[in-house]
Amino acid sequence: MSETINGSLSVSNDVIADIAGYAAMTCYGVVGMAEQLQGAESVRLLAGQRLRKGVLVSADENGLTVDLHVVLESGVNMKSVCHNLSSSVAFTLQEIAQIDPASLKIGIHIDALKSRLN
Repeated sequence: MSETINGSLSVSNDVIADIAGYAAMTCYGVVGMAEQLQGAESVRLLAGQRLRKGVLVSADENGLTVDLHVVLESGVNMKSVCHNLSSSVAFTLQEIAQIDPASLKIGIHIDALKSRLN
């Protein structure tokens, strides 16, 4: 016989950042996540295990804000890629972390363009 235990579950901002980063990497046109270097005008393309550094998560009374710093492939339709990216991240966060999309705000920052061949 199963027993129901009442309680609550909280998901840390780091876990949300990991989920959002991996969801972003599955989107067409996204080459990688970016980390801005302090005091520099350049960005660094992050390795797969460090995607969280390209995602900033903050919570307030209005809900959750996820800011993604991405590097897009040169020549893609940036508006379409950003729309798909936002939808994919929202869907994945809803499915995995049970985050209500109505309380979620996703900001996308294109930090660089890069050819996939380089």
